[in-house]
Amino acid sequence: MLTTQANPKPVESNSRYKSYSPSALTSAYRRVKEDGIPVRRASKLYKVPRSTLSDRVRGIVDPDTVVMGKLPLFDQFQESKLVSHLKKMASFGYGYTRQECVDLASDFAVKLGIRTKSKPLSMKWIRGFLSRWPEMKVLKPHGLEFGHASSSLPYAKTNETTVMEYFDNLEKCMRKHNMMDKPHLIFNVDEKGVSIDHTPPYVVGSSDYKVQAVTSGKGKTITILGCGSASGVSIPPYFVYPGKRMNRDLLIGASPGADGTMSDSGWSNTEVFRKYLESHFCKFVPARHDEKILLLLDGHRSHVAVDLADWAIRNSIVLFVLPAHTSHLLQPLEVACYGPFDRIYSALCHKIMRETSAAIYIYNICDIACETYKQALCAENLQSAFRKTGIYPLDREAIQKEYLVPTEVFENQVVTDVDEGCASDATVERGVYTV
Repeated sequence: MLTTQANPKPVESNSRYKSYSPSALTSAYRRVKEDGIPVRRASKLYKVPRSTLSDRVRGIVDPDTVVMGKLPLFDQFQESKLVSHLKKMASFGYGYTRQECVDLASDFAVKLGIRTKSKPLSMKWIRGFLSRWPEMKVLKPHGLEFGHASSSLPYAKTNETTVMEYFDNLEKCMRKHNMMDKPHLIFNVDEKGVSIDHTPPYVVGSSDYKVQAVTSGKGKTITILGCGSASGVSIPPYFVYPGKRMNRDLLIGASPGADGTMSDSGWSNTEVFRKYLESHFCKFVPARHDEKILLLLDGHRSHVAVDLADWAIRNSIVLFVLPAHTSHLLQPLEVACYGPFDRIYSALCHKIMRETSAAIYIYNICDIACETYKQALCAENLQSAFRKTGIYPLDREAIQKEYLVPTEVFENQVVTDVDEGCASDATVERGVYTV
């Protein structure tokens, strides 16, 4: 006759599946087999399930088995060596990214003779590896400094009326100058700041502590003036270094056509921007016969000086100023190019420091940034940027409605910013310089 327990204990349903580490199971197994301690004591000591440990001690389950189904490529001892190596390197500030972990494991497998060079491991392996070792996490290394103050602020609420008026003016301008089907005449220019102190990529390390990554330390910001067209053609980068006198050695490793200048702070100003347009931009824009160039730019004070407007009129360039606080929606380079730029630049800096043990300094910034620029401002990204911002093909529906939050306060701020950014209302008509 079956008996039932009067007050059965409730089964806890919120316990995590396999919350123990495989290394703990290995240690418990060795203590039982080598030191002869009881299974019950070993399971409590190393916090592993008693039945799991017992099955391995009795030979019911192979000791190297940590998951159900197909066995992993490495046995548990081999994977524990990988874990120890990853933890140690991360603690030294040289944490591996997920792809670097895969490459490391592939080389390890080749040396063990269980894999060939023609069949490297894939990202599927790292996912399985991390699931088998709960103590290992993909972590963000601690950066050494914050980005620009503006980047830490939430996106400003954008008035739908302002954006729709912008598209009305843009369409009017493009039709007036016959640019509706001429993407090679539509350009966007914007600054991008880089530093020797790159942002480290994500690495794999222990979850017991906050990992760090080696960087080159703090340094002054170097500005890159980037520009590209809706047809996918990029203007070579133009560097603005901090200092008084330009040293051509700063441009060692520059891509064809890349150039640069100096400013006291390393940021662009009216003089620098004027020099960029006159001596760099005009040199690379396509030849045209009685056709104008449409150049979209934000309302930074260095962009909207009156003398630049006069210069643009003489050189058949239409300067089209974007509404204030809308770069995250309407500026093509900001939307689809400078995000990849940050990731590629950090990855290249990380790779150089890992493979050459060399620091990033001001004299190799140009080489790294030019390679980054070439990849980030490729034809595919530029065409996608102008498409996502609704500029070419002209499509105001490209801007998602949830980002357009009506507010009278912000609408008034837009008018104030435009008035303050332009020295003369006579040269500006609803954000478009008339030519």
